[in-house]
Amino acid sequence: MTTPTEPNTFRRVMIASAGGTGLPSGTRVAQQFAAADARFRLVNIVCNPAALYPTLMLSFPDWCEAHRAMLHGAQVALRDAVIALHGVVAATDAEIVDLTALHQGAAEALAHTAAQWNADLVVVAAHPREHHWDSRIDPEELVALIGRPVLYLPPASGGASDAPAASRVLVAIDGSDTALDALRTALDVAPPGARIKVVYAADDRFAWCEWLPFEVVSQHRIDVLRRGVAMLEQGGRAAETALLELDDESGDASSAILGEAQRWHADLIVMGSHGMRGAPHPLPGHVTSRTLRDAACPVLVCARSASSLRAVATPRIGLSEPHPGSAGGLFYQ
Repeated sequence: MTTPTEPNTFRRVMIASAGGTGLPSGTRVAQQFAAADARFRLVNIVCNPAALYPTLMLSFPDWCEAHRAMLHGAQVALRDAVIALHGVVAATDAEIVDLTALHQGAAEALAHTAAQWNADLVVVAAHPREHHWDSRIDPEELVALIGRPVLYLPPASGGASDAPAASRVLVAIDGSDTALDALRTALDVAPPGARIKVVYAADDRFAWCEWLPFEVVSQHRIDVLRRGVAMLEQGGRAAETALLELDDESGDASSAILGEAQRWHADLIVMGSHGMRGAPHPLPGHVTSRTLRDAACPVLVCARSASSLRAVATPRIGLSEPHPGSAGGLFYQ
């Protein structure tokens, strides 16, 4: 059982990137949420060269040469990242995940790797050109597959050489169990001196206001924030909350969250993988998806009961194994 003097910090942290971008800085960001003796694993995603150039007809020799060059580049990037982190973290190892050998998508392959290694936090360092990158890792899909928190570092924050401390943590809740579990996770892992602000923001304008009185909806929002205040006080944190107003008729909660994060100068946004109207699996266009797409600061996405799932045995995921001798099992100790 966790005691108040021993916060429930992460002990097995996996940092993943396509092309090796952001591995050192991602590790430094994750370090402030990890235990002092935490182990870190760097994962470089190598995609299929044919998928990168869909309009070109690559001959087999050209494909093999491109694949070899990408594997070599991934090895160099991992070695450089391990060297850069020498003396920064206590224990670091590295792995190449070759999507060509695994015949899987990036999120599926990384979920398999995280489950095998029993990671309790997965950090995704976004590629600067991820919308053109075949090996893009979808953080929401990862949360749905492994049921554990995923820390997403957008390109704007992933390339910084000095990782800023998470001194201002913004937690978005909507009354769902998933959102309240995200607040519990934030209370567990936020640095002791960090300020935590809980805000209510949900796409509930059309969901409720058409058939519920305005007073009922308003009371629900107040009750949700009161629960947030109680959790903050129980965790020994100063109660700081806000009820975000949605500016336009579309009721875009993600814009309200991102706007508040910018005004409040948040270093980290924490939210659930789905809210009251969502499903456990990611759906395009909902609040978390839109927040991840446009966020300028790191976003920690938590699944339902994330704090308790970290202590559960590794989930079994029915995925194919890498080919013998492939780079999917390549390690650097």
